[in-house]
Amino acid sequence: MSWVLAVDFGTSNTSAAHRIGPDRVESLPLTHTSNLMSSSVFIDRANAISTGDVAVNQASVDPAGFVVAPKAHVSDRSVLVRGQEVPVAAMMAAVLRTVYGQSLQRHNNHPPAEVVLTHPEAWSERELSVLREAASIAGLGGNVSLISEPRAAAFYYSRQHDAKIVKGSTIAVFDFGGGTLDVAVLTATNEWTFEVLRAGGDNALGGKNLDATISHWVDRQLSDEDPDLAAWLRRPEGLDARRNLDDQIRRAKELLSQAPSATIRVTGNGADMTFTLTRDEFEQLIEPQITRGVQLAASVLRDAGVDRGGLQALYLTGGSSRIPYVHRRLAELGPIATLDDPKTVVAKGAAGFVAGGRDTEPPANQETVALARDHGFGPRHAAPAVRPQPVHAVFADVPAPDAAPRRTRTPLLVGAGVLTAVAVAAGGAYAFTQNGGTSPAAAGTVETTTVLAVEGGLPPATSDSTYISESTDDVTSILPAKLITSSTSCEKGDFTMQGALRINCDIDPDSSLGKAVGVGENDYLTVSAYRDDQYARSTLIRMRDQPISGYISLLSEDGNRVIEYQPSDPYTSFFNGIDKSKGLVISFSVAPADKGLALMRELGFPSS
Repeated sequence: MSWVLAVDFGTSNTSAAHRIGPDRVESLPLTHTSNLMSSSVFIDRANAISTGDVAVNQASVDPAGFVVAPKAHVSDRSVLVRGQEVPVAAMMAAVLRTVYGQSLQRHNNHPPAEVVLTHPEAWSERELSVLREAASIAGLGGNVSLISEPRAAAFYYSRQHDAKIVKGSTIAVFDFGGGTLDVAVLTATNEWTFEVLRAGGDNALGGKNLDATISHWVDRQLSDEDPDLAAWLRRPEGLDARRNLDDQIRRAKELLSQAPSATIRVTGNGADMTFTLTRDEFEQLIEPQITRGVQLAASVLRDAGVDRGGLQALYLTGGSSRIPYVHRRLAELGPIATLDDPKTVVAKGAAGFVAGGRDTEPPANQETVALARDHGFGPRHAAPAVRPQPVHAVFADVPAPDAAPRRTRTPLLVGAGVLTAVAVAAGGAYAFTQNGGTSPAAAGTVETTTVLAVEGGLPPATSDSTYISESTDDVTSILPAKLITSSTSCEKGDFTMQGALRINCDIDPDSSLGKAVGVGENDYLTVSAYRDDQYARSTLIRMRDQPISGYISLLSEDGNRVIEYQPSDPYTSFFNGIDKSKGLVISFSVAPADKGLALMRELGFPSS
């Protein structure tokens, strides 16, 4: 029977769900005792990767190979382990492959029809490319889709019989996980799809911060009552006892969501002590962190222009959202709603999204990428769940994180959102190869065409469309007329990592646009453009809410167009422009930055 696998790769824990019928979505057990598994990995001296409980167990005797949260390093692309850079995609792939192996065992080794992976709403294309790469390495097959975590959670809640979310309703998702906090405000575009109005996050606030707060409290008690035991726990011989204490602290935190008090037992060095922590004391301890989270949620709601009266529900996901104090504090912002296990809501929403959204309306935030199976293992050859994976075998064909692509005359990658695509492409897995060319699927003779605008014939860019450009006409039909008439010619260029066709237009220095911008006779200014509705939506949100450090973002008054540029480079400034209403993505490099701003102004984008 056909089935769908959804994986929510979290900072601390990973969960999964499967759809095994038109409307039957269930969580998948990932260990003998839980629907969750640790997202941590362990890399041994032979460069093999272990995951989950096995990784945690191995770390107890060799902590040098332990990476607690690979997801937290996704923007860095690699982590230094035992003196070598280990790609984050390889570590994430190990976890995904473990989940995949567990799921196959429950389906007689029959591969799923589709795999859905979740991600934070604010992830850039750079970060999403790591997730796609991990999916390829893990051998998840060719039909892999991505959906943002708040959209998956919103979809799950919208499918519940008592949710009654109708078009125009505004909801918020407060995702308080083990390692991070993410907040998103969404509006329903129809019965099943949502558009994100605002999103924000705190990558340094999660359940582990609350654990650390309790740990400090215990340390203070120990220092007062048994300073020798407190000092012993900090020494190497007290490591096992300290790990046991950390487990006691985590369990006490979870118990305090149900009981008025919890005990924490500390043993070791000949001592055996027990401390009692009441819920009132716990709430006083965590008040600064919870206030920080509530302030973030209030800020995101305020930026979205939503007050308490305009919010239908504030949905809570993530294990830390179970804390009653979190509920009480967030109730200041809007009506609180929780359903089922908040730790698995996102995975179940992603699995149900395929079941419900795909059959009714186009998905709201879905990217389907055909991922090549060129790493030696595919869905029908999945490894056992805990088999270590050699880093050198998995990533033998991946360039170093700082590898630079070979430059060609046509600037393939110049915008911040796509700057790293060439550097991380593996072999032939994506559209780009290591040397900056195209993969066999995208390779071919560069085609020079006369550019003519095309009226009509294409689907409009809506809040849930996923159209990508497949021909030159697909792009020229949405380009500003001034750019078309001011270009000497346009060359059919490469393909994006999502498969959209780009065109590269050379601006004529003698044209009205060239003169207005100040393009000299010997200057070289090429604008790269393509259409990708989903990428345009998600990137606009990222540029608007979480601009890249060192870049400036400017948003139009109607909220449909945004530019991002790097002003500080004296030689070349990179510009990236998004028009969400058309699904248009344009990018170029120019010096100085004022010239780029002038070009953006002439093309109808904000420039001040």
